[in-house]
This record gives sequence, structure tokens and C-alpha cells, in this order.
Amino acid sequence: MQIVVFADIDGTMTDERDKITPSVVEALARLEKAGVQVVPASGNAYPIAYTVARYMPGPGWAVGENGGVYGLRGDYKLAGEPVREELRRIIREKLPGVLVESWQNEFRYVDLAFHPAPGLSPGEAVREARRVLEPHGFEVLNSGYAIHVHRRGVNKGAAIPLVLEAMGVSDALVVAVGDSEVDVAMFEAADLSIALGNSPPGVREKASIRLEEGFAEGFVRAAQIILEKLGR
Repeated sequence: MQIVVFADIDGTMTDERDKITPSVVEALARLEKAGVQVVPASGNAYPIAYTVARYMPGPGWAVGENGGVYGLRGDYKLAGEPVREELRRIIREKLPGVLVESWQNEFRYVDLAFHPAPGLSPGEAVREARRVLEPHGFEVLNSGYAIHVHRRGVNKGAAIPLVLEAMGVSDALVVAVGDSEVDVAMFEAADLSIALGNSPPGVREKASIRLEEGFAEGFVRAAQIILEKLGR
């Protein structure tokens, strides 16, 4: 049976400085050598997720926009409805002074990213955005790096079967590794889920394995656990 790992990038494959460390690259290489395919599954725009997938050891497949876009190199597909213009209009009309757009939104389709406006905490911005946007069918989540808004039903978990089908994998043990609330749907869709030590309590309780190690160190430990289960 093929093992496919869907791993978040920011806060999972990166350290506290947002860098991918040599230890993570080495862990990815060990997984690849053991026949384990690792698919970066990120809240970032697809070009960023794809860049990580292209230059790191692994099959090259990537998931961006929290499951909203997936693909192999330039052959990508949208897994949800493009929302950029509608969201911008609603936010301009009903949420002025609450959300500030990320520069990535010029490269995003299904999931837009925002930051709290000056003077607002992330929690305050999320609460107000949910009050306004949820009645319009949107979901608002905080990854710890950005506030993400997409149509309800778009998530990393929903992308997993789409990616497996595109990869031609029909029989797989799916492992999910992550650290924030945008990873919970991925945990729920996986056969085995691993929450890193930097995960909030509400995220940790959703995972089948909860690590003490966080960030890049946690990813390396997760790779060790996967290899141990393979007997490698």
C-alpha cells in the first residue's frame, strides 16, 4: 500500500524564522527513499506551494489555497469557486477597517488571505469577518500566518481524494501533518494525523498523534514516526 503524506508548510515544514531547514530536507529525502510521497498542502498561493514541491525531495505535487488549488507544476486545477471579486466587494462595503489584503491575493483564486487592520487583534478581525461573511456562505479561518476566507466546503481534507485521483493512487494510507485550524479538515480526512507541538489545543485534540516538538523539529519527528511504522 502506498503511503502519501499531506504536510502543511508554514509552521510545519518551517522553523520559527519561516525557513525550511536542512533537517527537513533530509527528512523529506529519507521519506522519498522509503517510497513515501509527500505532498505540501499549504494555505499559501499555489505558486508558493508548487515551488516548495518542485525544489524539495518528493513527487512534485502540491496543494495551495487550503485545498482550493492542486496540481503538478503548471498543470493545476481549482477545487472550488473563484471568489476574488465577490469577496473584495463585500469586504470593501461591509468590512472596511477590519481586513487588509495579503499581497498574495493577486495570485489566488479560491481562498483569499488577509491580515487584521491596524488596531485589531487577529481574534477580533476573525470574529467580525465571520459575522459578516458566514451568512454569504464563506468560511473564515486563522492559520496563525493569515486570515483565510473561502467558500464553505473548500479545505485541505476535501482536496485529498482529488489529489490522489490525479496522482493515480487508488490504495493509499494517508498521513496528515499540520499545526493550525486550517489543517483540521486534513486531519479528519487522513488515516493518521500528526499535530506538532506548536499547534493550538483545539487543533491538537483533533489529531491521532500529538507531538511535543514543534515547527521543523516536529516535522522531522513526524517523519521518523512514519518511517518507524514502515519498519525503516
